[in-house]
Amino acid sequence: MRKRSLGELSHKGAWRVLLSALLVAVTFFVFGPIEIYISNMTELWFPIQDVLFPSILAGIAAFALLALVGFLLRGRWREWYCCLLTGVGIALYIQGNFLQTDYGVLDGREIPWEAYRTVAVWNTILWIVCIALPFVIRWKWKKQYQSGAALVAGCVLLVQVITLGTLAITTDFSKYEHGDYYLSSKDLYSVSSEKNVIIFVLDTFAQEFLESIVVDHPDVMDPLDGFTYYTNATCAYPTTAGSMPFILTGQYYKNDQLYKEHINEAYQNTDFYEQLNKAGYDISLYTGGAFVSESTKGTLIKNAANGSPVVSSYVGLEKAMLQFAAFRYFPHIAKQWVWLYTGMFDEIKETPDASPIHSEDNLKFYSGLKEEGLQVTSDRKSYSLIHLLGTHGPFLMNEDATAAEEGTATYWKTEGIACMRIIGEYVRQLKELGVYDDTMLVITADHGVGFRSFPIFLVKDFNSKGEVRESDAPVSHANLFASVMDALGLNTDQKYGISIYDIPELETIERRYFWYQWDAAWDKDYLPDMTEFIVTEEGDMIEVGNRYTSQSEETFIPYAYKMGTVLQFHTVEEIWDCFQNGVANIETGIEGMWSLGETGRLAFDVGDYTGNAVCEFQFDGLFGSPQRLIVRCGGQTLYNADIVSAAESVDFLIPEECIRDGVITLELEFPNATSPKTLGIGESISKRAFHFTSICLREA
Repeated sequence: MRKRSLGELSHKGAWRVLLSALLVAVTFFVFGPIEIYISNMTELWFPIQDVLFPSILAGIAAFALLALVGFLLRGRWREWYCCLLTGVGIALYIQGNFLQTDYGVLDGREIPWEAYRTVAVWNTILWIVCIALPFVIRWKWKKQYQSGAALVAGCVLLVQVITLGTLAITTDFSKYEHGDYYLSSKDLYSVSSEKNVIIFVLDTFAQEFLESIVVDHPDVMDPLDGFTYYTNATCAYPTTAGSMPFILTGQYYKNDQLYKEHINEAYQNTDFYEQLNKAGYDISLYTGGAFVSESTKGTLIKNAANGSPVVSSYVGLEKAMLQFAAFRYFPHIAKQWVWLYTGMFDEIKETPDASPIHSEDNLKFYSGLKEEGLQVTSDRKSYSLIHLLGTHGPFLMNEDATAAEEGTATYWKTEGIACMRIIGEYVRQLKELGVYDDTMLVITADHGVGFRSFPIFLVKDFNSKGEVRESDAPVSHANLFASVMDALGLNTDQKYGISIYDIPELETIERRYFWYQWDAAWDKDYLPDMTEFIVTEEGDMIEVGNRYTSQSEETFIPYAYKMGTVLQFHTVEEIWDCFQNGVANIETGIEGMWSLGETGRLAFDVGDYTGNAVCEFQFDGLFGSPQRLIVRCGGQTLYNADIVSAAESVDFLIPEECIRDGVITLELEFPNATSPKTLGIGESISKRAFHFTSICLREA
């Protein structure tokens, strides 16, 4: 038999090598990064051209390398190689564009991979099928395979080209524009010899974290001379996007206008900074530039600098974008090796000004605090808001605020203790400089965790002394401006609202809270649909009946319930459609939720239903056994028994007289609730009892 020449082999197989190599190279190295950039454009600080050209170059390099390997192979090995590339290319395309598993917001928190075992199984099977299918088809139908594989690869490539073209035409790239100023770190470690107002916003530092920390490390509070710890504080929104603009302006956002327009108008609608400036205060805001209007940056903010940040390393940028693409396009079982935090792009940012852009990184702040130290640099009074990463991921610190080895830091314990050490060092230096008495300090968080988003809130007034005091006064971020102005004598006739000093403990007061399920959608014009709640002085979350969507307001009947409906608690919304208190947040990938604390409250608006009803609770877990459950309604005890197995369902009768104005309100007690710390299986002191999976009311 005549042997085929290299030229004949190349002529007959070259197009298959080129097409299969092009499929993989374009899908992962070009289409993936560019499409991801456009989808997350407003969250990323660099323009598309910084991604476009490196991605194209990376695609060309990958294509050349993959094609070269194919040309070096001979005979059947080349055919198998083409089958492999085709299968991988199709799997990448399907994974990246159609299989978007919800891993939560990529904000640095570790993903609980063990909760995705089912995903791991079916996703791995899918990848095996995608990769094996070209081999099987070629083995069974060789002639049909060659034309079929070319058609499939060509179609996928064409779809990607059309998609990128459509995105290029329809995308408003002006969303990328970040203005003429950025917020630098200028004078970050400077204080005034006159008066200072300093507000620390420690991202995601929940009240429950601090309570657990203090149990084993009460010394973290020792430096806080003269502080009051407000143990009943709330925020206005569950994430930074809503909370930071509110903290900075005191203006609520209800999706009634574009988010960016709200930022601009919010600063126009408050004269807080103008009045501070007139009172002789230099104003520095060390936070994300997107939370401060351009007009305010250009006129009142001392640390605002002209210009825009630029990329310091295009190689570093391309590596970060490919890691971003890998997390989306790789199979589930490989994602934990390319796990990412979107804030990693800040590591390749440099600024044209001598002062670098402010970084929220805890370690960087602490390093500068230790190395540079606080300095008295001005006789003019100073107002500073310093936004740090707090207990937000990624978790990088040991308890002593040093860099932790990978995987050893925890989101509230080591990170939280380290944050308190950092604050303690800041306080120590203020005292050393002799300006502590002339400083008002606020330590808070923009939000807590999950739905019940209760942040830490500690305040030291001017000349305040003594050990840390605790207050149960129902305060919130809505009292922040008023409290500062009250301390400065500028809150005449409560112009800025009620200060914390005017709220006695357990005062009847309604605090507003706007819940939304964050989807990392910084690129959208509005925040996700939000539901309004009132937080009572006892901490109950009461639905108002208002929901705010894009440019519209909807009203609904709070706690509306149709008899016989089984509530299974797959989402936060399902929980808070009946629970007003007493349950923890839903955990990612796990159905149902744990009770929280020793009491809870349920409400069901059953409309015009009359007659007795039966209520059924289903559980799939007990936190220690036995657990006693007590249910009361209108002063009557409807259920009181020990439960020793999660397999037991709880049924009890609700008499007709318990229905008041169409609403059934059930008071729950969990007297045997205990904490992970008590059981020796964790550090949290939050008490749990039952893991609810469903609740149902039906006609008796």
